[in-house]
Amino acid sequence: MDYGAVWSTIAKTTDAEDQLNITAFHTYVYLVKAGKPVGPREVMRGANLTSPSVAYRNLQKLMNLGLVIKDEYSNYVVKEKVGLKGYTWIGKTIVPRFVVFGFVFLGILIAEVAILVPHLLLEASIEGSFWLLTAITIVAAIIFLVEGSRFRKESK
Repeated sequence: MDYGAVWSTIAKTTDAEDQLNITAFHTYVYLVKAGKPVGPREVMRGANLTSPSVAYRNLQKLMNLGLVIKDEYSNYVVKEKVGLKGYTWIGKTIVPRFVVFGFVFLGILIAEVAILVPHLLLEASIEGSFWLLTAITIVAAIIFLVEGSRFRKESK
């Protein structure tokens, strides 16, 4: 699979932002997580890049896109944290949206189980449609969580 092509379509929300490749994406995420000015060698180590020149090239691309600025000590810092297609920032952690949706469905499932348990313990009747709703919620939670974990593994 060509991850560069995948990440060029996933990476950001505007036309200029769509130019990020997988290594530029990792570079940007590392800079956001670092939260301080860093040099190309630090970026290389932190973003697991192959060489300082790859880090420098990615930093230049991020500067050209207006996402990163260079300080007076030739270190780089994120100008502003922007949203990335398919991802959500939670603090300094980037999470695939599939995972967020999976946890929403998991929360709904917990609420449904909280309603089901007393009915089962009291041997009260439960409508068939509620069982169907619970089954659909289980399937949706599993699908979103599995896809989210696969999405996250592909980005590493």
